[in-house]
Amino acid sequence: MVQLELIDECLMKYLHYLLYPLLLVGALRAERAQPNILFILTDDMGWGDLGCYGSTQIKTPNIDRLASGGVRFTQAYVSANVCAPSRAGILTGRYQERFGFEHNLSIQDHLKPEMVGIPVDEKLISDRLKQLGYRTGAIGKWHVGESVPAFHPLQRGFDFFFGMLGGDHDYFPSKEHNELSWGNEKVKQIRTPYLTDWFTMEAIDFMERESEGVDPWFLYLAYNTPHSPMQAKKSDLEAYAHIESPERRVYCAMQKCLDDNVGKILGYLEDKGQLESTLIIFLNDNGGSVEVSHALNAPFNGTKGTWYEGGIRVPMIWHWPKVLSAGLRYTEPVIVFDIMHSLVAAAGGEVTEEKVQVGGREVVRPKDGVNLVPILLGDAKLEDRSLYWRMSLRGGAIRKGDWKLIMAPHRPPMLFNLANDPSELTNVSMRRPALVKALYREYHDWCEGFERNPMWISSPQWAGYNDALYDRTYELKQPEE
Repeated sequence: MVQLELIDECLMKYLHYLLYPLLLVGALRAERAQPNILFILTDDMGWGDLGCYGSTQIKTPNIDRLASGGVRFTQAYVSANVCAPSRAGILTGRYQERFGFEHNLSIQDHLKPEMVGIPVDEKLISDRLKQLGYRTGAIGKWHVGESVPAFHPLQRGFDFFFGMLGGDHDYFPSKEHNELSWGNEKVKQIRTPYLTDWFTMEAIDFMERESEGVDPWFLYLAYNTPHSPMQAKKSDLEAYAHIESPERRVYCAMQKCLDDNVGKILGYLEDKGQLESTLIIFLNDNGGSVEVSHALNAPFNGTKGTWYEGGIRVPMIWHWPKVLSAGLRYTEPVIVFDIMHSLVAAAGGEVTEEKVQVGGREVVRPKDGVNLVPILLGDAKLEDRSLYWRMSLRGGAIRKGDWKLIMAPHRPPMLFNLANDPSELTNVSMRRPALVKALYREYHDWCEGFERNPMWISSPQWAGYNDALYDRTYELKQPEE
């Protein structure tokens, strides 16, 4: 009997020694209360192509569920009107113009390949969360640098990567014809026929793997849906067979597939009991592409590539039931840099001004965003601030309060009051010359603070293409249901 008691005592001591580190880490994580973070980014989606943002044509019950259970932003802005610079702003939490990333990527004869991407001295959101103890993954579209190994996601703070490094991809990849990578290796086997479905499978696998550990996870899930090429599954096309326009029909079908996949992810998190505590952000990278994908930005004028609201105002939803109230509609202007500050704060950190060496000189990198969580909780107020946009040779814009000034090349300035004219139909610049002058001066003062000049400029043909977009007439109303 004494021998058995001694064995039990030794066994208990051994188990305590074995399990104590795990229990301690679990307790520390609970004390930090760091949420798992899922950041879903879509590509070229129209403002008016989600049910929760007014679509009468496209049914998106799963994304609508995110909105009804969280916060829907009505004046959320990205920092560029095309893909790559917008993503550079999202991932760094800074105006990408500050570090010379103003255009879609282009390696020109005079430029060293190591210059074409987000500079390696810029911290990405993945870097910051990794420092706070997160396991990090990137799935989908990268498009912020691939010319040298240092730009690869696995070198930019991500522990896992699956997707394409470039800006677009066929939705029906094959073993012989694909540009997909699993980590640093080229994909040689096709897991499922349609790319949007595949990204979701990998996302669920990542969350499943990381949920087994003690560290919180951060997943950047960057769907290329509904960016071109316009390709949809037959089953999704059948759901919108009643739409006469074949181009619009494909777009709607791609939106249906995206929503179905968001539903699969929500279902997984719900089954695991993680939906209430996971911080989910849903965002689109720039305005809908009206001329290519037949997106709809109604009620806003413009399209991807313009400085109209249809080019830079995007759907954004935050879902975090454990902290944020359900069904909240936030109506003040916000910008994507606020995401970086909010996620880092939610993880227990803080983004501060930083002194760095750029080109042999010391510069102070200002904070371009704010932590929105206390503002959404009613514990703080969003201070007044101006928002800015620029792309060399393609003009820019500034928003201050309800006033917005657009400076498109070879055109007179356009001034709009967004409170009275959200569709930007009435240019009042001739009536308010003093305001135009003041906004123009403030805009150029902002430009004077950049650390780098533009590192590259995309093909000149795009300048003419984008200029013509201002002469188009855009649909400002939803179609009949």
